[in-house]
Amino acid sequence: MTDPHARTGPVGRGAAAEDAVHDAPAEAAAEAGHEPPAGDAANHEHGALPEEAALEALPRPRALPGRLVWVVAIGVATIVGVLDQATKQLAERHLEAGPIDLGIVSLTLVRNPNAAFGIPGFTGMFLIVTVVVLAIIVRMLTRADRFSLAAAFGLVAGGAIGNAVDRITRPPGFPDGAVVDFVNLGWFPVFNVADAAITVGAVLVVLLLVITDRQEARRAEARVGREPVRPETVSPRR
Repeated sequence: MTDPHARTGPVGRGAAAEDAVHDAPAEAAAEAGHEPPAGDAANHEHGALPEEAALEALPRPRALPGRLVWVVAIGVATIVGVLDQATKQLAERHLEAGPIDLGIVSLTLVRNPNAAFGIPGFTGMFLIVTVVVLAIIVRMLTRADRFSLAAAFGLVAGGAIGNAVDRITRPPGFPDGAVVDFVNLGWFPVFNVADAAITVGAVLVVLLLVITDRQEARRAEARVGREPVRPETVSPRR
């Protein structure tokens, strides 16, 4: 009578040997230290490479929804315009009798028929400049996606509108109404809130655009640096 294990024994030993053969490369690779780290495996599983992770780590502007950009810019411009007109009315009411000395700064009522800081110009020029500036700001806002840049454009727009209101409503009348200035530093032309907002906003716009361009240039260089160099595959003509 034959042993029932006589046939199954060798087969079982052969299967075990076959499994050992298949498992040997994996065990050898693990012992040799070739097993990929868990982080790399996760990155490859999700389709993210180390180069892409480094690229994403570069600083980028904080994006704002398009509508929020307009809300920020219009809100800042409105605040500047209202504050400018309110301070001008106070200056006309309280500074007609004479200047008020506050030490570092004095409040002196000056009606300026020229541009900001007394820059001269021709009839209607300042309203034309205001319209051009506002058109440029509107165009730039369609491409802006940063809170700080939207606020800076709002400062410039609010200041331009504040002085434009003086050109339209104050004597001698449209389009050459005199702008009310009252902040006197002594060593600088007399100015108002609108002039200060235009100056600060313009400086911020330039700085923010330069910073944004540099960040985009760094990201572009990183993209170029991680692109593989493909060898020439076309055979030369004989």
